Amino acid sequence: MNPMERSPKHRQRQAAHFLLVPELLYSPPNRAIIEALVELGYRVHVFAPGTPGDASDYGPDVETHRADYSMRWLRRHLLQPRWWGFDCFSGTSEDPLAVVGLLSAITGRPCFSLVDEIKSGSFRGNSPERWKQLCRWAMRRSRFTIVNDDSRVDLLRDYASLPAQARVVVYPGCFHQPPQPDPSYRKALRQQWGLDEDALVIASSGAFNLTAGADWLVQALQEEPSLQAVIQPLAVSPLCLFLLRRLGLDRRLYLQEERLGWQEAWRSAVGLDIGLAIYTNPAPQFQHMGTSSNRLCMFLAMGVPVIASRQDSFRFIEEYDCGVLVEDYPQFLAAIRHIRQHLPQMRQNCFRCFHEYIMPPDRYPQLREAIASLTQT
Repeated sequence: MNPMERSPKHRQRQAAHFLLVPELLYSPPNRAIIEALVELGYRVHVFAPGTPGDASDYGPDVETHRADYSMRWLRRHLLQPRWWGFDCFSGTSEDPLAVVGLLSAITGRPCFSLVDEIKSGSFRGNSPERWKQLCRWAMRRSRFTIVNDDSRVDLLRDYASLPAQARVVVYPGCFHQPPQPDPSYRKALRQQWGLDEDALVIASSGAFNLTAGADWLVQALQEEPSLQAVIQPLAVSPLCLFLLRRLGLDRRLYLQEERLGWQEAWRSAVGLDIGLAIYTNPAPQFQHMGTSSNRLCMFLAMGVPVIASRQDSFRFIEEYDCGVLVEDYPQFLAAIRHIRQHLPQMRQNCFRCFHEYIMPPDRYPQLREAIASLTQT
């Protein structure tokens, strides 16, 4: 069969989905995309740099492969006949989208883009401008693009110069079927962490640096003797871990040094009382976080009130009274004390906010419909 011809209709459709890093294989937005593709009858091939991840949790219709995002890789792989066996291409931002756009253009198959990172301003990244232009071109040729919060729609349109009629789908950074809070697991976690069962426990999950409130958390632990904490850091230096271990906070601080899986990280939030969603980085995407923040969605889904940096995309937190917005350390410390006093009611407000505002079970069918439309001409 001529590889330029479309596959016969009776053959199972094939989708190629490209990840920036293999750790994103089970991230909430990518999980939603892959599960929707499988539900729609596709066999999904997931590509990422490095060692391919284990896709067995998805079942037999998902497999992983290696890919790299460079001109050298394109020269070796772009014109391989296997690409004409795919019916659609997709990927996460930013570097994978150059490959997605080129494969779509060469094969004539449709593509869509998950723009979960908008690499503009001081957060432009280190990719050559030529590669970034290819990525933005891929966003423009996509049948639709996905962002994780309404506040990022205009940001994306400006960054990628999307035409006015371009379709943008909003899907939050959370699971459409999140794990349910388990009170018995909360008790077991407190014992595992070596923290008191009745203590107020604050947590930082993900990036742990000065733009994520790391200094405020450490200072609060020093000034509030009854406060305890869990830190689940990602991409921190050995020096940072060394210093955290030597803060002299035995029995008050648990440091999660092994990376948790996405589902396990969400399940473990049941052991917490306050979660941090601090973003002081001035780059545009960090001032338009909203429901694109996985940690924010995780905390609210599990009934954990948040302390978040003040920005328009987080105003719903105050409207639902499921957290406190802050601008500096004194406000941060006051927020801890406020949540301590109102914790039971604020927990209930978290669940209400998750189901009424974030609404992943309602957003998922919209995402699935958009993917289903790829086969419509």
